[in-house]
Amino acid sequence: MALSKIMELVDSLNSLSEKERQILQKELERQDFRLRRIEKDKSIAINILNATISDLEQNQAITRAANAKLSEQKKIIENNTALLKENLRKLELSYKELQQFSYIVSHDLKSPLRTISSFAQILKEQYQNEWDDEANEYVDIIIAGTFQMDKVIRALLDYARVGRSSEYFADIDLNEVLDLVKLHLRKEIQDHGAQIICEPLPTVFGNKTAFIQLFQNLASNAIKFRSEAAPEIRISCTEKEGQWHFRFADNGIGIEEPYREKIFLPFQRLSEELAPGTGIGLAICKKVVKMHQGDIYVEAGSNGGTVFVFTLSQQSSDNILVA
Repeated sequence: MALSKIMELVDSLNSLSEKERQILQKELERQDFRLRRIEKDKSIAINILNATISDLEQNQAITRAANAKLSEQKKIIENNTALLKENLRKLELSYKELQQFSYIVSHDLKSPLRTISSFAQILKEQYQNEWDDEANEYVDIIIAGTFQMDKVIRALLDYARVGRSSEYFADIDLNEVLDLVKLHLRKEIQDHGAQIICEPLPTVFGNKTAFIQLFQNLASNAIKFRSEAAPEIRISCTEKEGQWHFRFADNGIGIEEPYREKIFLPFQRLSEELAPGTGIGLAICKKVVKMHQGDIYVEAGSNGGTVFVFTLSQQSSDNILVA
């Protein structure tokens, strides 16, 4: 009922006094204001609800589109992951085949090489008095060549063996490894008055034979490439960001910067005079470090010598990298 009609009805009530009529009129005006306010609030609420519904519908459409795109990307990632796993499997298979091939070839080369060397020595012993100096020199060259080839094959075998026993990983006390290395090199250490000064080393997870090769090659190099002073090797280790950081510092002749990458390649030597041997030792060191998820490089020493820096992952049997 409209307020005007209600007011007319109120005016028609003769029994009401003027004061009662005024009170009733004010109450009716308040109720009419409340009703109009409710209608206005209802309209606002409906508009907000409609806008919210519209936003939700838009968001649902965006979410559906994003989910469809995410599903498509997930399929691409799954396909790429499967392809990557297959490539890694093929790469691992090729690496093992190549490793096995190099081991077999190196091993099988030793037999004919021994035959050549033996018969060359027999010829020299039985016929050296019947030959001239030039013929004897040729035989000496053959014998020396077979000895050098035998050293190269042995070095290649050592290089190929790194990682072949990588399934035998365990917790290794590197202090014990260093003691064994000192025992193996005791003659070189005594002959040249070498000192190996070492801080306490950690226990790491890895292959003991590989660690012996690593420490022994680095220590042997420091003695081999000594300066006029008695060789001094300082070994230290620190822990940083989930890795062990090792430093092998010596007081030897040092390595010039252009050669610091080259020396880690197999059969690479600085020169025949300065680097006797096969040039495989540091390549083995790099292979051992890589096998244990680390890296190795060379720095110039503060005293003019060389510092070999390498890292080893603080790994366990759950995340070891099998070479």
